[in-house]
Amino acid sequence: MSDETIFRNVLDSLNNGVMTIGREGRILTFNAAAEAILGLKSAEVLNRSFAEAFLVRQENDQFNQTIFNAIYDADVIHDRLVSWHRNGEAVVLEMATSLLAGEEGEGPKDAAVIVVFRDITEVERLRETERRLSEELKENHRALQKSYMEMEEANGQLQAALRKVQAIRVAATALVVILFVSVGFFTWKQVGIPHRAPVPVAGPAAVTGARIFTVTLQTLTDTIALKGTLKPIQVVNVPSPFAGMIREKLFEYGQTVTKGQLLLRIDRAETEMKLREARTAYIEAAEKLREIEHWSEGNEMAKAQQNVTRSKLTLDGHFKTFQETERLFQKEIVPATEYNNARQQYTTAKMDYDSALRELRMTGEKGEGQNREIARLKLENARQKAKDLEAQLLLADIHAPVSGTVLLPDLAGDKEKKGKAVEQGVSVSQGDLLLSVGNSEGLSMTAEVDELEVLKIVKGQEVRVTTEAFPEALKGRVAHVSSQAAKSEQGAKSARFEVAVAIDGIPTALRDKLRLGMSASMEIMILNKPGVILLPLAAVALEGADRFVTLRERQTAAKKKQRVETGITTLDRVEIKAGLKAGDEVFY
Repeated sequence: MSDETIFRNVLDSLNNGVMTIGREGRILTFNAAAEAILGLKSAEVLNRSFAEAFLVRQENDQFNQTIFNAIYDADVIHDRLVSWHRNGEAVVLEMATSLLAGEEGEGPKDAAVIVVFRDITEVERLRETERRLSEELKENHRALQKSYMEMEEANGQLQAALRKVQAIRVAATALVVILFVSVGFFTWKQVGIPHRAPVPVAGPAAVTGARIFTVTLQTLTDTIALKGTLKPIQVVNVPSPFAGMIREKLFEYGQTVTKGQLLLRIDRAETEMKLREARTAYIEAAEKLREIEHWSEGNEMAKAQQNVTRSKLTLDGHFKTFQETERLFQKEIVPATEYNNARQQYTTAKMDYDSALRELRMTGEKGEGQNREIARLKLENARQKAKDLEAQLLLADIHAPVSGTVLLPDLAGDKEKKGKAVEQGVSVSQGDLLLSVGNSEGLSMTAEVDELEVLKIVKGQEVRVTTEAFPEALKGRVAHVSSQAAKSEQGAKSARFEVAVAIDGIPTALRDKLRLGMSASMEIMILNKPGVILLPLAAVALEGADRFVTLRERQTAAKKKQRVETGITTLDRVEIKAGLKAGDEVFY
């Protein structure tokens, strides 16, 4: 194996990109890692000048300037981060360049530049994320410190208030005791005490203040509440089929229409004129194609062939004259001037004949190859344009695509496409949104949810929808959960995601009362777990990693310590997964 092969294998095995630029500015080496990092092929780079391969890419000036710095400052190894645009994607490169001096006695022009680089885009992205998270943590820490100080201050005020209450209670108790003692002493003095009555002894139920909770099977639920507005379950946008003027409007926005009902008429004059022009262009293109297909029989080819025949006859005549004059000249019968004149006429006739042949050949080529294909494509384009215009004219009368309510395009929920209210006499362009028809057989809602709660929502979950106008609740389902965060507003730091809810099967009586655009609230059922045991939080004690409750024996009413396994915890209750059964009684 040659040294060059070994050198090439070593270069290709490196994870870093390596490029060497020779003394004449040509790129000598460009390994496989360099191809992958820069998105360039070796064939595009090797043995080409650096200027041809890289300076034409102006968006990569940082990369190019780092290489120039290695040439201008030969004593320093240049190591820096630069940006590189690879197939439209901006990446970050860690790049090191140095100048390799030539042999002793050679000048700077005999040196070479070696460039080593690697893609650290993901590392930089992680660093940026780390810096952003660090800033957020600092901000949250400051907020927590502030909240803690406020809590400490509030706690101090509360302690002071409790001490005052305690002092008041002690004083009140002392006054009550003194009052009872005084009353008793006064009574004893007045009537005396004939005998002592036995003092009753309090039983267990009297001394204990604990409450008892009877275990039953319950349903554990959890919901997310969101606000939104009522929208149609389906919105069909109606665009203008062609440019023109609204000739007649036969509806009002907010009106209920049926499928196929005539809504608008658009003036056809301009489109009909374009159709006539398209048909004329089609006829001309068809005639041109027929002419090319029968080109050999056309007038232009006939003229070219006649020119060749005429030139051939002229050439033959001058050739005979030249031969005769040459024979007489050799016998010294005619002078040299006549001979030279005959020869010149023959040469000119031959040139005319050759030109006529070339003209015939070029004329024949006009009916073949690309010319014929171009004529065919022009005919096809003219035919398609005429068909499109005919189809557009059929749509000059706008009908309702579905049954529902006519909406302004802005109210149809399309944030990207904005339409305008159409009226008689208004000019519209092709593709302009004229109106939207909302299918009111069902309704929908959209709302934005925080990034911490969106993970709890999945497609198909039950939704309970209520409106401020009517107390009746509607049942719906989650129809869509966006996988892309919505644009943040007013500097919000947490990402928010859009959730769409579909409401099907609306009762007829309620459907007539509901109006599009009404504000509504929805509760998404994220947890519905029937048949579980739920206890008050105070009933469960924590000892290390274990959890216990105090059971009440049914026969003796004695207390018994019972280990339990807990599950989901809410604000005031905790799920018991094992250790208890329905009917058990728990102290708390």
